[in-house]
Amino acid sequence: MTRITASAPGKLVLLGEYAVLEGAPALVLAVNRRAHVRLADSVGGDWEIVSPTLELAACLPARGDVDARREGVPGELAWVAQLLGEFGRGEALPPCRVELESNAFYFEHAGARAKLGLGSSAALTVALLGALHARANRPPVSLDTAIAAHRGIQHGRGSGIDIAASLVGGLSRFQLEGDAAHVAPLAWPSGLHWRCVYSGRPASTGAMLAAVAAWREREPAGYAQGMHELATISSRGINALAASDAAAFLSSFHAYADALARFGESAGVDIASREHRAIAAIAADCGCVYKSCGAGNGDVGITLGVEDGRLREFARRASRAGFPVIDLSTDPAGLAVASVA
Repeated sequence: MTRITASAPGKLVLLGEYAVLEGAPALVLAVNRRAHVRLADSVGGDWEIVSPTLELAACLPARGDVDARREGVPGELAWVAQLLGEFGRGEALPPCRVELESNAFYFEHAGARAKLGLGSSAALTVALLGALHARANRPPVSLDTAIAAHRGIQHGRGSGIDIAASLVGGLSRFQLEGDAAHVAPLAWPSGLHWRCVYSGRPASTGAMLAAVAAWREREPAGYAQGMHELATISSRGINALAASDAAAFLSSFHAYADALARFGESAGVDIASREHRAIAAIAADCGCVYKSCGAGNGDVGITLGVEDGRLREFARRASRAGFPVIDLSTDPAGLAVASVA
């Protein structure tokens, strides 16, 4: 068969964390850490799933009940078996070797390999879907199709914002309206610079979302008030960005970081963790603005500034304080698929 390769970028959520789940507009940036998927002939006639990144492999029989076929598949690769089962439902999809590589989403920190919170799961999902669509001669992957597949893997959770970034690349406005997701490209303001920082510890997005959901059940009025504040600030920031008003965008970015910290306090979760607060203090001292990206409590954050010299000083001071600055840039390309005879 023709070998197929596909890749998709990771992401940083700049505005709209949590509020995006309630229909607020959010801002997401695709970054140049890409996940790669390769499809090739299967030697034994069954599906072969290989992850060099995780040093894991599994065999998925081509025939038989879907659930029975998944037996023996390592937990970290179970999502692949699920996606293949759903994708092949209703049509014959010849088995092949599936190689998944996401090394770019890890780096060495404090003598151990740390996983960056840049959306590797979404990037791998989008890349695998792109490769499978090409192999089955289907039309290109749509946003709704990719989001539905990823939610199936994530037990119904997630807004799909990370999927959107991996699929389309660049800087985007993302919003849920009922069952539909909408994404629109935006331009980065001229003269505005950024650096990504690792907080020093990973975070569990699922645990944070569960805690916020429990707060919603416990105190619906407080939850609604917090969500309204986040949604209002996110909308204001995105409108400023669309108007190329860097100063107003920075103001909203700073306001969202503060509101997100209050939101976490009210929910009883430490979104603005001790590490994030320490990084924010360094950024403020350097004349920059910082906020965590995503669910918070750990993983990565982003610092913005209008003078690159100030950001360089921030990077030096953050690194000395034990918070590595991650070498990232915007990835203008989303999903990329190629066939090799």
